[in-house]
Amino acid sequence: MITCRGVAKTYVVRERAGLFRRGVRREIDALRGLDLEIARGAFVGLLGRNGAGKTTLLKIVATLLLPTAGEVEVDGIDALREPTKVRRKLGVVLAGERTLYWKLTAMENLLLFGGLQDLSRREARARAEELLELVGLSGFSDVSVEKFSSGMRRRLAIARALMHRPPILILDEPTTGLDPHGVEEVWEVLRSLREQGTTVLMATHNMLEAERLPTRLLIIEEGKLLADGTPQEITARSGAQRMAVLTLGSRPEVDEGLLVRELDDGSLSLAVPVDRLPAVLGQLQADGVHLANVEIVESGLWEAFLRLTGRPFDTNEEEP
Repeated sequence: MITCRGVAKTYVVRERAGLFRRGVRREIDALRGLDLEIARGAFVGLLGRNGAGKTTLLKIVATLLLPTAGEVEVDGIDALREPTKVRRKLGVVLAGERTLYWKLTAMENLLLFGGLQDLSRREARARAEELLELVGLSGFSDVSVEKFSSGMRRRLAIARALMHRPPILILDEPTTGLDPHGVEEVWEVLRSLREQGTTVLMATHNMLEAERLPTRLLIIEEGKLLADGTPQEITARSGAQRMAVLTLGSRPEVDEGLLVRELDDGSLSLAVPVDRLPAVLGQLQADGVHLANVEIVESGLWEAFLRLTGRPFDTNEEEP
């Protein structure tokens, strides 16, 4: 369904050099000759830090951004030469973009977008009712969107993207900013689409999301494809182990090789292989280190990411 050959994207920016001096020209390579093949019916996750190039790739596939070099085909159509035809094949939900009219009801929003996709009034209403049922909003069809929770708006945005029955759905960070209940609501919708065979290309930096939803996972770092396979395959190939993530109140005296990260609230996070956990816990207790939380990362995907990229996520970085 989606083919990328040698796709590259370079941004040119100017950094300020002072009030009366010209800025310094700098090039940023967001994508570096990426090759990709996605089959019909696949649910593919793009996993990477913010700034890895995920959103850039999604926008190029969605014909919202031109690549610097390379070729893109969507369902056999050249996306660079015939973008209008490609857009009919796609439903797109991008992060941070407000695509709903909050003063309108859920039904009115879907009817509006159905009309923009050349659906008749009868077709649009039937499709809207079907989608509201799919995303669990049938009981809220006549409620204005401004009264919806963030999770409800995100589910309605997915329904909006599916009004014209596109064979491909593109999602950028679909659960960012949602509470756990809202995340699970969106995940339930995406599981339904996966079971129906919709082709989905989804970008995320949520490890749990990357582990539970995609049937195929791609790890991207600095515009390059580092790993391709199921989450389990990637974990196994990287030699990752089951990990315990400890949240600490003070810095411990730990052996070299264990990653200690400082969190935004000033606490510290320590990643420990499960087979070393008893020894490390004993050392922490002897050192008088306060242990705030212990979380077992079952899949080892977190460590696989660290091994492949050599560094953890930094969600404060901006995506190109």
